[in-house]
Amino acid sequence: MKFARHIASRFAFAAALTASAFAAQAAGFDFTNNHFPPQDQSQSTLTRAEVKAQVLDAISKGQMLSQGQSYLPLSAQQQQQQQQPASALSREQVRRETMAAEKAGLLDNYGA
Repeated sequence: MKFARHIASRFAFAAALTASAFAAQAAGFDFTNNHFPPQDQSQSTLTRAEVKAQVLDAISKGQMLSQGQSYLPLSAQQQQQQQQPASALSREQVRRETMAAEKAGLLDNYGA
């Protein structure tokens, strides 16, 4: 019984080795047969510094998001929201108004 397991494990190893050898050989072949359209080669005329400057300019104008991997221009609504001034109320005024609204029963108990 021990001998049979030993032979089976060697056979499994040999099969795995053979399969990986075939896979390694196949990796070098072009299976597309040139069915895909060729890609146009393009070369940018801008330097890296110029592109960075353009990106920073677009971010400062609100035309581009500044966080994450996003590169899409903001919608007109998002641009208007960014250009609206911040609240004129202080943090303490907002806290007092919130507490008054809570006492008046105007706030829902979210998460409670």
